[in-house]
Amino acid sequence: MIRAPGLSARPPDDTVVAALLACHERIHRFTALAARLGTPDGTAAERAEAAAGVVRYFTVALPLHAADEDASLAPRLAGGDPAVDAALAQMTAEHVAHAAPLARVVDAARTIVAAPATVPPDLAAAAAALAALFTAHLALEERAIFPAIAALPAEVQATIRAEMLARRR
Repeated sequence: MIRAPGLSARPPDDTVVAALLACHERIHRFTALAARLGTPDGTAAERAEAAAGVVRYFTVALPLHAADEDASLAPRLAGGDPAVDAALAQMTAEHVAHAAPLARVVDAARTIVAAPATVPPDLAAAAAALAALFTAHLALEERAIFPAIAALPAEVQATIRAEMLARRR
């Protein structure tokens, strides 16, 4: 059986870092789901539903996550530590660099939505490439940026979290 992972609105402790970690976990799950769609597993209905979930996640939810990082986090963290600045610059550049690999996965998933029995020949490889990019990207954020977020004053973190929630309304 192949199914799209569910999305939770808020992480258990509702902090900025917890919310970002929850997003990272969903990125891994939806990338893995895209890879599964590169096989003939599942019924037509399951494949169509899962593919629609992949399309929705990567075209709606993931851009919100990137906006959280680029618009809410980066400006508040920039200039405080050269190592964090380098990680922020790399993070932002990778958000742009991910566009083409994401498009390949989304296009293949759209093919499945339209014709669920289809197994796009390049989907498994495209999903694997995207997973590798995300693994490195997310590790950098968690290692170099998340500790800096946690060190921000509580009121700044609350403002960031409010902005994140507002993007999803």
